[in-house]
Amino acid sequence: MAKRGKALLKSVCLGKCKSRDLPTRLNLSSLAPEMNRLWEASIRDIESGVVREHAALLVWEREGLRLTNIVEGTNDEVDPDNRLQQGQQFVGTFHTHPYVRGWRGVAFSGTDIASTIADGENLSIVHSGTQIFALARTELASQIVDEEEIEETAKKLAKSYMRSLSLPDAVLKMNIALSKRHHLSLYLGNTTGKLKLKFKP
Repeated sequence: MAKRGKALLKSVCLGKCKSRDLPTRLNLSSLAPEMNRLWEASIRDIESGVVREHAALLVWEREGLRLTNIVEGTNDEVDPDNRLQQGQQFVGTFHTHPYVRGWRGVAFSGTDIASTIADGENLSIVHSGTQIFALARTELASQIVDEEEIEETAKKLAKSYMRSLSLPDAVLKMNIALSKRHHLSLYLGNTTGKLKLKFKP
């Protein structure tokens, strides 16, 4: 990664990137092999009707972004382990979105978006099938939120959008609506880890 690109990624990861300076592309390719491995672990028993979300802590360490503290959850929930080791700086969290019904490309839930803001995550990543989504915080992002209100709003929006859209498309549209409301930036891309800016506050 070019020196300037690495510096810009670091500023995003540490929550120091101004909205006007957000990169149009976010290169997370260094994390791609591990993210893909955790996705495969999430669906390894799908033929038996079992999926398990996986999560990891995102940290900045030794001048690079890393996944650490990997944990396995249930079919629809996982609690990240946010404990930091010496030399690590908190960035945010990563988790997978597997579904027994086989849905792919499902972005953040309302609960995910609420916790991203409430927990002060600078970067939050979700992996679902062949797609990866990321929420990034800038100086414009909401600081204090009503988590239950966000969750309820997300459910209502997704339900409304699903009248004419597939579940993945409805959830993405809901993500954009809540990103606008809470001034978050939203990136999306594929399993190479190279993401494009979808919405900027």
